[in-house]
Amino acid sequence: MNLLEINGVEQSFRTGFWMKRAKILHGIDLAVPERSIFGFLGANGAGKTTLIHLISGIRRPRKGSVKIGGFDATTREARSRVGYLPERPYFYEHLTGEELLHYFGALSGLTRASVNGRIPDVLAAVGMSDARKVELKRYSKGMLQRIGIAQAILHDPQFLVLDEPMSGLDPLGRKEMRDLILRLAGQGRTIFFSTHVIPDVEAICDQVALIQKGKLLGCGPIGQFLARGPMQTEVAFSGIPFEEARGWKEFETIREIPDGLRGMVRDQTGVSAVLEKAIQRKARILWVAPQRPSLEELFTTGASP
Repeated sequence: MNLLEINGVEQSFRTGFWMKRAKILHGIDLAVPERSIFGFLGANGAGKTTLIHLISGIRRPRKGSVKIGGFDATTREARSRVGYLPERPYFYEHLTGEELLHYFGALSGLTRASVNGRIPDVLAAVGMSDARKVELKRYSKGMLQRIGIAQAILHDPQFLVLDEPMSGLDPLGRKEMRDLILRLAGQGRTIFFSTHVIPDVEAICDQVALIQKGKLLGCGPIGQFLARGPMQTEVAFSGIPFEEARGWKEFETIREIPDGLRGMVRDQTGVSAVLEKAIQRKARILWVAPQRPSLEELFTTGASP
């Protein structure tokens, strides 16, 4: 069952001196299944944040519909199901983490007793229990992102919408954010996050959509994208001279490595032939690894499932 359904959405804004309309989104159709981690991938300026504003109910589409749990995204019923972290959240830096959550809890309509009961749980969920009394001006970028997610899950939403949650984080911060998203998904939430960092999508998502210049290039299970391109196999071995192995017709490319040789073979028949030759020559097989195209390769070529 789909939690988010977007049908025929178009959006445009007035820009420039003459305030002419510029179309940002072009007929977007998108569905996000329940209990999935959905990656929304595109370059800066592709239209990711514009669509997220429609999903979170901040704006209405000029054409088409955006529904969450069967309700229009701008309705109270839909918004109560959504936790939202914008790309550049602004938090009052003189507040502590705990005070910030009280503030957002009041904005969400939660009672003070409910907020008090939820704060220990959400801080523990994002790994911020030790920083609850620390002012936000002392938080690192990663800590601000985590307290931002804490406010997003304070009312225990079914659907989390995160706009570039890993933006500006160092490699360790990105790993911590990926691990946090996986934990939140493990609690039964559906998570939709945008990014232009392709490895983050490949690492944790089971569904993905690619957008380019306001047009959806493709949408579906991530395996459908990665299975489209030609699959090659990397074979590595030692014990055979480079000049001899370079003459084997099955190799598209081959090069020396400290432990021996590694080469790329296009099809399964070629892999079998290479392994048979290597075994006959009493070579030591180091590894045999299928190599599928990355999302980056498919994205830059405009491929779709």
